[in-house]
Amino acid sequence: MADAAVSFVVEKLGNLIVREAINFRGVRGEVEWLKRELETMQCFLEDADEKSSKGDDERIKIWVRDMGDLAFEIEAIIDTLLDFHLRRQQKKEQGRTGFMERFIFIFDELVWRRKVHVDVEGIKAKLYDLFERRERYGIANKVETHGTTSQYRRSQDMIPKLPQLSDEIYIVGFGDEKKKIVQELVDINNTNRSVISIVGMGGRGKTTLAKSIYNDHEVRRSFNIFAWVIISQEYTIHEILKRIASEVSATPTIQGLSVAISEKLEKFKYLIVLDDVWEVDVWDQLQRVFPDVNNGSRVIITTRMFNVAKIADPTAQPHTLRALNEEESLELFLRKAFPTQDIGTYCPINLVEYAYRLVQRCRGLPLALVVLGGLVSTKPITNDAWQKVVEQIKWQFEVVGERWLELLAVSYYDLPYYLKLCFFYFGCFGKVMDIPAKTLIRLWSGEGVLPMRNGKTMEEIGMDCLEELAQRCLIQVTKSKYDDSVKYCQIHDLLRDLCIREAKERRFLEFYKDETVYATMSNAARHLIIFKHIEALNFSNSNLQGLFYGDHDPLTFKVLKGQLSRFKLLRVVYLNILDISEFPSEIKSLIHLRYLELHADNLEEVPSWIGYLHNLQTFIIRSKVLEMIHDSLWRIESLRHVDIPTSSSAAVPNMGNAVPKNLQTLKGLTAGSWIGNMLPNITNLSKLNICEISDDHANALSSALPKLGRLASLSMDGDEIPSDNIIKAFSNQSCLKKLSLYGKLNRKRLPHNDEFPQQLVSLSLIYSELEHDPMETLEKLPCLKHLELGDDSYGGKQMICSKAGFPQLLFLSIRCCDELEKWEIEEMAMPRLKSLQLCYCPKLMVIPEGLKHVPLDQLVLKHMPDNWYKIDDWYEMQHVPMPKISIES
Repeated sequence: MADAAVSFVVEKLGNLIVREAINFRGVRGEVEWLKRELETMQCFLEDADEKSSKGDDERIKIWVRDMGDLAFEIEAIIDTLLDFHLRRQQKKEQGRTGFMERFIFIFDELVWRRKVHVDVEGIKAKLYDLFERRERYGIANKVETHGTTSQYRRSQDMIPKLPQLSDEIYIVGFGDEKKKIVQELVDINNTNRSVISIVGMGGRGKTTLAKSIYNDHEVRRSFNIFAWVIISQEYTIHEILKRIASEVSATPTIQGLSVAISEKLEKFKYLIVLDDVWEVDVWDQLQRVFPDVNNGSRVIITTRMFNVAKIADPTAQPHTLRALNEEESLELFLRKAFPTQDIGTYCPINLVEYAYRLVQRCRGLPLALVVLGGLVSTKPITNDAWQKVVEQIKWQFEVVGERWLELLAVSYYDLPYYLKLCFFYFGCFGKVMDIPAKTLIRLWSGEGVLPMRNGKTMEEIGMDCLEELAQRCLIQVTKSKYDDSVKYCQIHDLLRDLCIREAKERRFLEFYKDETVYATMSNAARHLIIFKHIEALNFSNSNLQGLFYGDHDPLTFKVLKGQLSRFKLLRVVYLNILDISEFPSEIKSLIHLRYLELHADNLEEVPSWIGYLHNLQTFIIRSKVLEMIHDSLWRIESLRHVDIPTSSSAAVPNMGNAVPKNLQTLKGLTAGSWIGNMLPNITNLSKLNICEISDDHANALSSALPKLGRLASLSMDGDEIPSDNIIKAFSNQSCLKKLSLYGKLNRKRLPHNDEFPQQLVSLSLIYSELEHDPMETLEKLPCLKHLELGDDSYGGKQMICSKAGFPQLLFLSIRCCDELEKWEIEEMAMPRLKSLQLCYCPKLMVIPEGLKHVPLDQLVLKHMPDNWYKIDDWYEMQHVPMPKISIES
């Protein structure tokens, strides 16, 4: 790993020499010396890193870690060079040309040169010490070593593209257990509210089994209300209640939420899953929220703690998950090793023996089998490739004991350096979080950990990295986007433990909780994670690159005051909840900042000095009262993603002549003259959200939108939306996949389907006030998978889905169509529809007979006429689960 760290720094040094160092008289020699020495050191590192991963010698592990630290020290020197250069540019821009200013600057430059010289001399001494220790510990020269890991990894360039990820849940070995639990859930003779517990060690498959049961066809037909809540060790009752009542309007007190949930649940038969419960107190505090009205409601608990299960229901026998046997283990392993093949026939006979040897190492632990299967799925299907994996794992289990983290670590050790860094970022987020893929990718891009690949954007490369981590089963995709790319992902808590362990050892991150914890912390960590509210921050590493705060309580800025300006090399600032009304002035000194995200409800203004952040790529602000964003933001050339709250005054950009041509995401902007003047020039946009659109903007949109050839997602809202202009603007383009229009359309019927963008995958029409049946047009769109018609989108009485219409549609939502009385679904319409949501359609009394031909997996009803809830009316739709009725206030 350390050799790749050096490679990364060597490349950065080379770029510095070419682009920047020519401006730094007196230090160019030091910079070139650093580059030469690092290139020499690369020859010795890879074999050492392999030995370090295998744990052959603790001294080697320390040596490799120290080399990685040294590489990052050199990177800090590079950033210091860039820091000085940028500051000098700023002073020139500010017009400080007086005698005193020039004298002070010359003096500062002399001091700075002296500091660089001293720093480089210190690096030299450390390098010489590392050379001497290398000889002492016998770390082989890579040039003299045959068959090294690097040679093997280069062969992976020939591996075909990874198969498309699947969210299918495989249940191997627990089929009988699943049947027992399903029978307990649907037992009509047991009308009491009962608790069913699934117990087992981490990685045993509790959650996977529970998900399979939760989505089971028979279970879905037996309950009306469903809720899945992840508890974990890091929980508050308030947060748990909010998750259970995710569709209940926010209530400030626990008591208010409890009453709202209990009152709604007592009206229906419900199934609640509490996943990963660690403490008995959770059930003690929650059981009063789950009413027992003798209708057969159920609660499922998954836990590692047997006493949690016994206290939740002392009369019931918990379902304790065993280890898989050899046959079951092999099946699960091969499903992951060959995810797109028939595992019964595909595994080559020459690899079967290797498969058995690998499976034996896992000792029946499903998580280990899945991760190991994901690892070999990325390898060539050859004896040599699989033999190398076997050799990697053989040493792990020569000692007695269940070293599960070490087994899981084999997949981590196999990662290329940049993917190891990407993996570390999962430790920066809390447990049980659905982590947005776009956030991860922007962080990776901002910190420069992604490799360069010709013809691909950083966002595309980042998505490739995310999908490879998922293919290796180191992370799990929890939700996909309209284009089937990853939207949210999670990491298993055991893998998160591995991630944090390795990240801490590499001094990538550290957690800051309070002063007592701080006393034992490593000040060398490059990322500081604050998960709990603190009163003060005292952290001395001036080379800090990332600062994260993610607690539920607002952090007052006094905690950071006087601290932020000390971390001049910060690239990432992610502060989830901040109690401020003024933008922190200390941020303006963080000129290396690439990613800035502030959630501060009372923030009123983004000041003019925001333009000092020349390297800023991602700018995200969450505030309820933001009134002004200074125009200097739009003069930052590196800016790629802007996400700001919609406001009539703050979100009207005045970009002037300096159009940020690298912008890819613009969210929260208010319509104005900039649409005609500036928007046509932002040709790299892939996602655009504009508010307060009116018919007055029709001509500007007609002119600007056709020039945005890379736009994939467009969202607009306003009192009156010029729909014809927007739709026709993309009729001949191939990139637009998602379109959302929130507001009254300027005509009463949709354009002809030939005028619609034929490549649309997702379409939302809200408040459209259409008078003519929209299905006539929309059902002919060949790629449409997601359709939402909501809140007075259609005011007619009848709607028809014709034969063979909607050939690709998977999800349909119809909401608040107050006048809709009849819905006809002809045979062979919507042949792939999986999910249907119907809400607030008071006059739609009759269930469409044609629904019996639609292969629904889920039907969600909210506030529909009583007929929709009568079981007797569903005799023709026995293939459909019972309606899922969401909790609402």
